[in-house]
Amino acid sequence: MEQLKNFLIWLKNEGKDEKTISAYKTTVGQFLEWVSGTYDEKPLSEIKPIEIKEYIGYMKHTLNRKQATVNKATASLKTYFVYLANNGEISDNPMTRIKIQKVQSSEQIGETGVSKWMTKEEQDRFISYLDLEKNEFKRLRNLAIIDVMLYSGLRVAEVEELKVDDVKVNGDVTLTIREGKKGKYSTVTLVSKHNRNLRNWLKQRQALTDDRYVQSPYLFVSERTGQLTSRGIQVMLDKYAKLARMDNVTPHRLRHSFCKNLANSGASIEIIRRLARHENIQTTAIYIDPSHQEQINALRKM
Repeated sequence: MEQLKNFLIWLKNEGKDEKTISAYKTTVGQFLEWVSGTYDEKPLSEIKPIEIKEYIGYMKHTLNRKQATVNKATASLKTYFVYLANNGEISDNPMTRIKIQKVQSSEQIGETGVSKWMTKEEQDRFISYLDLEKNEFKRLRNLAIIDVMLYSGLRVAEVEELKVDDVKVNGDVTLTIREGKKGKYSTVTLVSKHNRNLRNWLKQRQALTDDRYVQSPYLFVSERTGQLTSRGIQVMLDKYAKLARMDNVTPHRLRHSFCKNLANSGASIEIIRRLARHENIQTTAIYIDPSHQEQINALRKM
């Protein structure tokens, strides 16, 4: 159990909260107990994918765990074995060949439900309507807002609290998140291919001379006040969604789309977790599950 103890210390050093650490302790501990009882304390360095699959079968058929619970356990074990591999305690990670199984589509309610994320085509369609805005102030600002949510995964509260001084431009743009979830300090990057709109808005913002803007530290302002609120951002999204004849365009859906775009580009679940700043890798798991439409597309390509 020394490996588990060190893993839990590592999680704490990584900034995980007590609830998350406790969940990992339970999940990994149950797996280690099963290994010990089934294979007479077989070293983890000798665990193969077949044993992992056997444990998954044990959870399903002996413990009668639901698929969603099995998926959470599998995601936790993926993190544990990545930790072991990175620390040289195993030479081959058996979890790399274990897939998280689909429950009912995690991203939609029924086949006609609204997806948690937008397809690339939907993203492009929505942005095209923002780009048609005739008010240059709004056009530059709104495009920049979409980019920081869609290409760096900011939450709407974080967008609202962004200050001009939190933006550092050096090819890529670095954003300092001072009022993130649970008050944590972090930085995110908006790479050069996606930061043109933000750079254009930053120039516009710094050129504003009205007192309400000069006195305001905030990056995103409205035409009437020195800070654009979360509610104001949603109103803006609703306006262009209506023009584009799209439903349910929300800040959170844009953040979902950021994560799904990463998954579609081939990013690993751990990379997505870190970029999305998820506390728990189980939150990230839905983005690597194939959607109903992706499964149908795969069948058509056979």
